[in-house]
Amino acid sequence: MRVFPQNEWRSLRQPQFWLIAIAGGIATTHASLIWRSDADPNQLILSLLCWFAVATLLWEKRHKLILRSDIFSSFIGFSLLGFVLLRSLWMTSFDNLFHFIPFIAAIGLVLLASGANRLHQYWQEILIIFAFSIPVELLINRIGILALYTANFASLILTYLGVEFYREGVNIILANGKAVEVAAGCSGWESIFPLLKLSVLFLVMFPTKTIQKILIPLAAVAIAFAVNGVRVAILAILHAYTTEATFKYWHVGTGSQVFFLTSTLLFGGFCYLINKRLPSEHSDKRELSEL
Repeated sequence: MRVFPQNEWRSLRQPQFWLIAIAGGIATTHASLIWRSDADPNQLILSLLCWFAVATLLWEKRHKLILRSDIFSSFIGFSLLGFVLLRSLWMTSFDNLFHFIPFIAAIGLVLLASGANRLHQYWQEILIIFAFSIPVELLINRIGILALYTANFASLILTYLGVEFYREGVNIILANGKAVEVAAGCSGWESIFPLLKLSVLFLVMFPTKTIQKILIPLAAVAIAFAVNGVRVAILAILHAYTTEATFKYWHVGTGSQVFFLTSTLLFGGFCYLINKRLPSEHSDKRELSEL
């Protein structure tokens, strides 16, 4: 039998230890549920990135947090965490509520840790978790106008490539009669929303000016839209002049991940350039103040 030293027993009695354990359990449970749901692999990556960012922010301000809750907040916090636990154990369908499990659990944990009066301590973490919890599928089904703009942009690309085709609404018909339809799921929202979530993550974790707070989300939308337009144009050519297996590989197979990876890397490069300018701007201000 192992005998625990006295300092280890003291650490087990600290509320911070149990809060970290609960938070780790929530993150692990959420990641396992996404894995079980057979969702897009990108969702699991974004989920892990979200939890890593939240953990980083909490670690940086761990000495400033006031961990003192009241009875009412603790009761509500325990109730929300209990609901999340029971919902996760008896998960029968991955509905829209499933996406908000991290947000509900985060609110419950914050209430348990610091109470309702100190929610402002965690506004950054709550904002990130809420942004990453928004179900993309729910929004895509209600926004279909982008499909027409995507078809127009893809048609422009095909025109510059010299491909013979004509367009009827969201349908692109090639010269040999084969056609592709730009449906709501292929309109670009599935790339735009993840990049918007990443833009929220960047804006929360790094100091930016007002103009940069506007440019970064706009860049996320523009990059995702442009890359998806190129994707639709390529798929139209593949559908017309290659085999069905090749088309499916680049449409719904492993090859489809290349386009999301490309848009993510381009957006990451844009954010890197923005962030690279920030230290020099701040240092210039410090030098001016010293003069």
